[in-house]
Amino acid sequence: MPLFAAPAVPVPDPSPSAAAPRDPGRPAASRDSGLRTTAGFEVVEELPVASVRLVGVLPHLDRPFEYAVTPETAAAEAGMRVRVRFSGKDTEGIVLGRHAEPTTDRALAPLHRLVSEDVVVPPAMMRVCEEVAARSAGTVGDVLRLALPPRHARAEKADRAAVEKAAQEAEEQSVSPEEKGEGSEDQTVEQPSEEHAAVEETSDSDLPDAAPAPRPGDRYPGLAALLSRAGSAEGPVPRASLTLDAADTWTDVAADAIADLDPARGALVIAPDQRDVARLSRVLDERGIEHEIFAGTEGPEKRYRTFRRILRGATRVVLGNRSAAFAPVQDLALVICWDEADDLLEEPRAPYPHTRTVLQCRSAEERCALLFLSASDSVTLRALADRGYLARLEPVPAPVTAVRPRIVAMDEYLREREGPSGRSRLPQEAMRVIRRGLERGPVLVQVPRSGYVPAIACTFCRTRALCPHCSAPLSLSGRHGPLRCRVCGRREDGYRCPECDRTEVRAMVVGSARTAEELHRAFPDAPLKVAGGAHGPLEDDAVPETAIIVATPGAEPAPRERYAACLLLDADALLGRAAFDADVEAVRRWRGAISLVRSAQDGGEVLVVGTSTLPAIRDLVAHRSSFFLDRVLDDRHELDLPPFSRVAEIVGDREACRAFLDAVELPDGTDVFGPVDLEGPDSAGRARAVVRLEPARSRQLADALRAGIAARSARKAKGSLRVRLDPPDVF
Repeated sequence: MPLFAAPAVPVPDPSPSAAAPRDPGRPAASRDSGLRTTAGFEVVEELPVASVRLVGVLPHLDRPFEYAVTPETAAAEAGMRVRVRFSGKDTEGIVLGRHAEPTTDRALAPLHRLVSEDVVVPPAMMRVCEEVAARSAGTVGDVLRLALPPRHARAEKADRAAVEKAAQEAEEQSVSPEEKGEGSEDQTVEQPSEEHAAVEETSDSDLPDAAPAPRPGDRYPGLAALLSRAGSAEGPVPRASLTLDAADTWTDVAADAIADLDPARGALVIAPDQRDVARLSRVLDERGIEHEIFAGTEGPEKRYRTFRRILRGATRVVLGNRSAAFAPVQDLALVICWDEADDLLEEPRAPYPHTRTVLQCRSAEERCALLFLSASDSVTLRALADRGYLARLEPVPAPVTAVRPRIVAMDEYLREREGPSGRSRLPQEAMRVIRRGLERGPVLVQVPRSGYVPAIACTFCRTRALCPHCSAPLSLSGRHGPLRCRVCGRREDGYRCPECDRTEVRAMVVGSARTAEELHRAFPDAPLKVAGGAHGPLEDDAVPETAIIVATPGAEPAPRERYAACLLLDADALLGRAAFDADVEAVRRWRGAISLVRSAQDGGEVLVVGTSTLPAIRDLVAHRSSFFLDRVLDDRHELDLPPFSRVAEIVGDREACRAFLDAVELPDGTDVFGPVDLEGPDSAGRARAVVRLEPARSRQLADALRAGIAARSARKAKGSLRVRLDPPDVF
């Protein structure tokens, strides 16, 4: 171990008789406390030892280290940022605490510098970071990098100046008139007029009682019970999931919950997309609820200024996306997460924790209520509810026409009634739905893919057309455009099918650009907008009153008056993705689009163009049915797929992957699949392995993988390796 720092491990205290004689050259504080330090600096007399957690160190060094506190860093307290020397480098660290005696007899290096006197990581947040690291088989230092935004000195200075100015203004306003030299004899009191007096004599009790307007949150009785227990210091912590009816917007329900919360308590709302955050912010602005937006899209200066405002309790309501899950909200009582199944809530940086995991750890540590809102049932949330971790909040009974639009699937009856056009991609029934919808408002058309024709195949044998250079799919970028590779950009003018040697090709998947072209020919007078893909996002207020909006899943704008009709095209293509959760993800995408449509009593209707007998499509037509998700859970339980198993993925160099599996001590009963060599031009020499264990022993699996990663780091093993727990694309 180098002299720069000493690990915080317990060792026997040396006996007084064996202590070394006092050295007159050592500082007095060092002599009195018996603290060994490297030469050339002084230490403080009171609590001269600081325990520091380093940020971004190697996995086998992910533990607290002890440093000597100098007079220049005497203000260092638990949760403050410091700079230390570690292995010859200037390293950032977080102070865990201070104590009088070191736990080792090795010489201590000094705290190099106190970065800021702000307590950026309170003790509760440090425990959350440690728990997230343990669940994700990662290091606390990596979790701290996710939790803390980079310090910005100018933003910190400006925020401190703003705080001092506000305090000075408040002090000036609190000064009495006598202290300002203003005599009471010079003041004249204005007497109210007779008209004003008559108005004041009218009591509010004499006015007729006005019935409060119904709110979307009132349709879910369990929500009021959850809010009544939010932030309680005793009893079980309330946690629930709520699947909204299509007529209720999540922004209104979240705003109702925040408005009903104790004004002295804090709330945190996490949404996957920045547009969702902006939508909730507009609703809160309309209701006069002060809040802060803490998002990763902000610049470094603005982001750190917002972080400091949240840290000092200047606001109690914080909105944000994945990066705001660690926001240090004061007196946090309620955490709301919208659409937790969205892949945008999956952290792409080590140790890859899901936002749901972070919020669960915060709920357990800070005893804050946890509420998951969604437009569609989630497999993970249903499993947590079945285990008793979450309560499912049900809405009050209501007519179907009042809570959702009219949903129809293109079944065999409709197809046979239309004749040959009923088998086409855009049947006449779809045109009638669009025509009726344009008479009342905008119409949404959802297609699975962007582009013109993103996938093509041979007309004769249906073999998919691939690039002969990189084996990526070929696509068409225009009506008469050439075939191009979407990966290497190669133009293929003389394509021939490798199976039958024919040159004719057909579209396998039609994109949003080609769909918009067809609809423009059918409805030339209607304004048409394309959202998603190369066209970029479309703002909510940019949707014309009577227009056709062609959008990919997740890119749909949300107009204030909602859509009059919705068309879900190529439903079978969205269900045909090469993923084990393709059906659940398709239903989530469809229900997200349906939630933007007016209710049936307001004329809203939805048409699904696909195989109507598929369980996923039938689930859309059924009202508040759990048959589809029950069937999915039964199938996954039979196959030992998540959430009925804890899965880890190990990807890296072939030899590194095999050596890791040979060295790590996995718990008994762990299933190991692989390693298997990866395919693709960029995967040469790389392999992938999957390990699986029952959920009840998930902590054992995480601890074993974490120990294996640390041991590999200590040996300085060659090759790259990545370990992820519960990856979304493992099967």
